[in-house]
Amino acid sequence: MTTIRRFCCNDLLRFTSVNLDHLTETKLSLACMFACLVTYKHGDRDKAYFVDLFVRASNTPAIKMYEKLGYVIYRRVLRYYSGEEDGLDMRKALSRDVEKKSIIPLKRPITPDELEYD
Repeated sequence: MTTIRRFCCNDLLRFTSVNLDHLTETKLSLACMFACLVTYKHGDRDKAYFVDLFVRASNTPAIKMYEKLGYVIYRRVLRYYSGEEDGLDMRKALSRDVEKKSIIPLKRPITPDELEYD
């Protein structure tokens, strides 16, 4: 039986690993939906300047998808993933950041211990 109800973020966690097989586009579709949802739901409501996400530097399909959604590569975080692979911190400016200062890329890579978690 089908039930119609409002979507919530936890719905994204209810997919089985079969649905998230790397040979399908489901994983990117979910990431796209989640990125759009976070931007829409929390960005302007919380009066944030930007939203950001981290992606493996080798994950070209995801990087391209996020760039199409308006994200830019803000900085590279050296050895972010398990101390082996670099991560990219990608940001998208929100309406509060009229001058887009929050997305001006850093000129040098950083290490995980330099990240702020506020």
